[in-house]
Amino acid sequence: MNCKEVQSLLLDYLDQRLDAATTARVEQHLDGCGECKHETDDLGLLLTAMKNTVDEAPPAALRESFNTMMQSELNMLTTANIIEEFGPAPKSPEKAFVLPPSSPVWKVAAALILLAGGIAIGKNLPTKPQGVAVVKIDSLRNEVRQMREVVMLNMIDDESASQRIKAVSYSEDMTNPDQRVIDVLIKTLNHDKNPNVRLAALYSLARFADSRSVRDSLVSSLATQTEPIIQVVLINLLAEKRETRAIAPIRNIITNKKTLKEVKDAAQQSLKVF
Repeated sequence: MNCKEVQSLLLDYLDQRLDAATTARVEQHLDGCGECKHETDDLGLLLTAMKNTVDEAPPAALRESFNTMMQSELNMLTTANIIEEFGPAPKSPEKAFVLPPSSPVWKVAAALILLAGGIAIGKNLPTKPQGVAVVKIDSLRNEVRQMREVVMLNMIDDESASQRIKAVSYSEDMTNPDQRVIDVLIKTLNHDKNPNVRLAALYSLARFADSRSVRDSLVSSLATQTEPIIQVVLINLLAEKRETRAIAPIRNIITNKKTLKEVKDAAQQSLKVF
């Protein structure tokens, strides 16, 4: 087992979710690799700190963000007959999430819980830590961020749709992701063969839609998407951001004879907010 394989398993290893054989192989590698052992120790410290932290309610801004995503989800559910007319999403060899009850809104809720835990950890840290403590904390945070990026980039090309969805989910804990992460999410939204994976990538990109470059990519994507649910979510997101450059592709969707009536209705409604 090499470093890349071990790093992709570290979170499951520390949570004791691996089978005995895989655990033994990971531990054998850690015994002989100082760098991976160091990363494991640092990640273990962070996870322990999170587990020992008293839960705190997320701030109002997070609740507002969640409510916004919830409203977007409700808008999608109003087009439920799309599924009946258009048919279910293509099945993948692996079990992928569908709506409901495994809607992305629950992934958002889970992300908020994790983020609230992170806020609580931050409040329990010294107000003005000095010297080595500052360096250690910053270094640990940076290493965890880099590890998540590495795991995501390694898993995104997996043959399993569920593994690709899991890879996309790693971006949910990144407040300032590397441009490579954004590029991978955009590529996944536009080209992944599984619509559930593309939808997961879109929900992840929605967190960074305040970025002009991300909105540029979403506008371009809207012009190429043909999956009704993805079209509706994209339309709602760009309308919510008052992205006027989306008006032209939205009108094209309305005039396209192949567009489903329900998508056209959602598109017409979105034009009222511009």
